[in-house]
Amino acid sequence: MRDSERDAVLDLVVGQQSDPARACTYVGTERDGVASELDDLGDWTAFTWVSDHDGHLTGVVIADSDESLGRSWIHGPWVAGEWLRDARPLLDAALHALPPGVTRHEISADVAHTAMAALAAGRGWAATEANHLYVTSDASAWPDEGARVRTARTSDAAAIESLHQAEFPDTYNSVSQLLDPERGFIVVVAENRGAFAGYAAGRVQADGSGYLDYVAVTDAACGLGLGRALVAAAGRRIAVAAPQHDLNLTVQESRTPACALYEALGMRREASMVAYRHGF
Repeated sequence: MRDSERDAVLDLVVGQQSDPARACTYVGTERDGVASELDDLGDWTAFTWVSDHDGHLTGVVIADSDESLGRSWIHGPWVAGEWLRDARPLLDAALHALPPGVTRHEISADVAHTAMAALAAGRGWAATEANHLYVTSDASAWPDEGARVRTARTSDAAAIESLHQAEFPDTYNSVSQLLDPERGFIVVVAENRGAFAGYAAGRVQADGSGYLDYVAVTDAACGLGLGRALVAAAGRRIAVAAPQHDLNLTVQESRTPACALYEALGMRREASMVAYRHGF
């Protein structure tokens, strides 16, 4: 991709994101927000590939990767023309350009994006469980949970690590990243009778919206209301810090108690999505 194509690429992505049958997971729907999210990846134009027909831009794919984790996140493909015709070579180009040590790959899209499902199935990529996106603009007014929840400290790292790996084994952030002040995460922990009982973590995204990435409670603390306390405490702090004063999160479809909790807090389900993975 050439730098001169940046605006045209953004226009194509935003146009496709407005349609659930063509929307991908990692970016939003507003042009300024999409631009901010892509800029947060670094020099994203350096790992972007495009297709064109008769001089017109018809497709885009962006390959983000982390060599330390050995995995990639493929943004797109977004195609304005004949979808599979352009999507297949775009995905091939993105995968071929990744560092040799990156062997685990993921693409993700709205559940309505049946063309993406067909592309992934044709490559033998496995579909994950559907995840639901919940949103609210009222989290900044959620109640204070008092002494049961506090700000995480570096000394909590080992306790968080054990639960983090058990609940989110293939996640995109390590505990050291969550507790790194330069990363900008808001992390809280819950205690029960002085013992670590769970954690929640999230941050303000590049587009200015708040996102709660992780919530987990130890088995010993289940049923004590600490999941709600963690969501309320972390969600309130994130929403207060976010310029848009909103809170977003995703949850697996099978986690029905969590879905019920979010809905009880006044969150609404806005979309559902599925990831397709290779090498995991």
